[in-house]
Amino acid sequence: MPRTFAKLIFTACFVLSTLIVSLPTRAQTITLGGDDQQVVRILRGAGYRNVTIKSRGLTIVRTEACRGGDKYLVKVSILGKITSTSKIGTCPVPQQARFTRKNAKDLLEQDGYRQVEARREGRIVVATACRNDRRYQIEFNRRGKIADRQRLGNCQPAGLTKRQIANILERNGYRRIDVVDAELPSYVAEACRDNSRMRIEMNRRGTIRSERRLGSCRQQINPANIAKLLEDNGYSRIQVIDRRRPPYIAHACKGDDKMEIAIGRFGRLRGETRIDTCARPIDPANLGRLMRKEGYDRVKVLRGSRTPYLVEGCKGNSLVELLVNRYGRVTKEERVGRCAPPVTKQSLENKFAKDGYLNVDVRKASNGWNAQVCRDEVKRTIRINTFGEVISERNSGTCASSSVLDILKTLEGRGAKSTTIFVEGCYRNKKYRWAYDRLGNRTGRRAIGGC
Repeated sequence: MPRTFAKLIFTACFVLSTLIVSLPTRAQTITLGGDDQQVVRILRGAGYRNVTIKSRGLTIVRTEACRGGDKYLVKVSILGKITSTSKIGTCPVPQQARFTRKNAKDLLEQDGYRQVEARREGRIVVATACRNDRRYQIEFNRRGKIADRQRLGNCQPAGLTKRQIANILERNGYRRIDVVDAELPSYVAEACRDNSRMRIEMNRRGTIRSERRLGSCRQQINPANIAKLLEDNGYSRIQVIDRRRPPYIAHACKGDDKMEIAIGRFGRLRGETRIDTCARPIDPANLGRLMRKEGYDRVKVLRGSRTPYLVEGCKGNSLVELLVNRYGRVTKEERVGRCAPPVTKQSLENKFAKDGYLNVDVRKASNGWNAQVCRDEVKRTIRINTFGEVISERNSGTCASSSVLDILKTLEGRGAKSTTIFVEGCYRNKKYRWAYDRLGNRTGRRAIGGC
């Protein structure tokens, strides 16, 4: 019996210890893991805003967040609990957007009101509006909430819309309807019936009060023919801006003036407004100057005898080919290669030295570089543009050459003793060193390697 009792106690302790050990493991299944958005949701639920995750530890996520006008360092455990907060600074308090007259009008129209008018009175917005033929005055507080509503009386019956007017006329056999005036106390429309174009006047209830014949009904213009219509009316360089519905809108030139023209559905020019001047055809001889003004450099005219003109130039480090219309406007730009970047003084000096020039002197000029260099005893002056291209080159004098004796005297004058001149060079694929005395006589030769 004692042995059985001991066995029962051992079994119970084992089960209890297993449960205790397993509890943390189950808690891990609801940890935050690497989900920053879950941390943000926890802090927003606690009233924080502008949450920033600063660091993650094994069990703690450190964040910075705002509440009210204060900034806090907030620590969140991996179990999703806020473990500590400490104030570390201030946060700007977001200002609520001011409730406007437009806000009031939008809210009332969404709620079924019509004929809405709104005005501001101090800190509140007061609106008058109609609903169910009743007129109300509604007051909104600063937060956009309705603070008061009073009935003022009855509203006048609403007028007809253009669509309603057109529907009435269609039922009366009219077509190609154009509502000219949709404002009360009466409505005016133009429409076709049979072959006649009529002017119709209607009362507020849509009853036809009078009809007057304007002429015959013309066929509506095809929007594809707008350019031809304007050409027939003396316009040039026509660009149709809006051909979706009448009045159609086009831009065109008349003389030196650029006009915006409105065209009715039957092809009648309903109005024109001057909006700019029209460019005149350019002289092809000015293509280079015009393209440089547009931001291109190293411009070359490839075709200037007919339009579109073909021009080549550099735009940054890109070589581009341009199509230019007769008015100087670039209609197409295509990259065809690369352009050399601007050269520096050092790069020019290195290039001259590599080409075998001596006494290289490079100086900046207004449109590039000027260089004076020597080759043998000839001095040359060379002008180079910004991009390293030679503009001009000419002989400008002689370059003095020191003799062997002059060189040795210079060295001896500076304290050198027992001087000898050595010259190294290649001869028949071997490298030699020659020795010369102060009069230029060779005093020795020795092979020192291969070439």
